[in-house]
Amino acid sequence: MSVACQRLPGAVMPRKIEKQVALDRALTVFWDHGYRGTSMDMLTERLGVEKPSIYASFGSKHKLYLSALGHYREWLIGSVRHIVSAAPSARAGVDQAVRMMMLRRSAKSRKGCFASNATLEVADHDPLVRQEVRKTFAELVEVFSHALKLAQSAGHVRTDCAPEILAQLLVNAIGGARIMEKTKASNSATAAVVALIIGILDAPALGAERTTLS
Repeated sequence: MSVACQRLPGAVMPRKIEKQVALDRALTVFWDHGYRGTSMDMLTERLGVEKPSIYASFGSKHKLYLSALGHYREWLIGSVRHIVSAAPSARAGVDQAVRMMMLRRSAKSRKGCFASNATLEVADHDPLVRQEVRKTFAELVEVFSHALKLAQSAGHVRTDCAPEILAQLLVNAIGGARIMEKTKASNSATAAVVALIIGILDAPALGAERTTLS
């Protein structure tokens, strides 16, 4: 999602940078260092432009952070929609998306969810950041709710809970897992939690049958 910015010593920085590229690069800086830990010097180095260009394009560090949050939301929701729509069934798509979001894929993967990180660091005292984070989680709940409703109709997910409630449970579990990831929680423990969360989607009778068979 990000292309590292490399610049030769003494090279003159360009005045402009394509906006989507700028957001990609700014997102990685904020994700790695947080809002408070990111300086304008760090942003200019990564984006490869001088401060006036950043101010001209985004207005301020705070506005750039808000834009990065929106950029992250579009990327995340688009990725989840693609996983769900490409899967052989709605239930399979939900399972795959949950695993993708809860399990860290490699040591090089960025820690935590950017929206969750923003919630913990900034949202409590910044209403604009809080609004952006709420949009992310609300859209994620909406995507999961739609898929779970289809899965219920197909008999693949329990019907004693509304799809919206099950979707909220998944989003809460994903957020918790990504926060715990920042504390270096073990992969095996996280994998066990993922299996449990996914199993909760089973109809009670199907869940009991799986327990008996295992």
